[in-house]
Amino acid sequence: MSREQTLLVALGLLIVAAGTVSAAGWILFARDRRDGRAHHPEVAEER
Repeated sequence: MSREQTLLVALGLLIVAAGTVSAAGWILFARDRRDGRAHHPEVAEER
């Protein structure tokens, strides 16, 4: 494996890892917002 191939593989893995962390963060953020509304039903009714 040449240096260029190694660099491309490393960049690809970095992009995949960043995408995974980003997706997980958005999922946790959405769940947290939904759970927050469930604890305050009067707030959900106003919307």
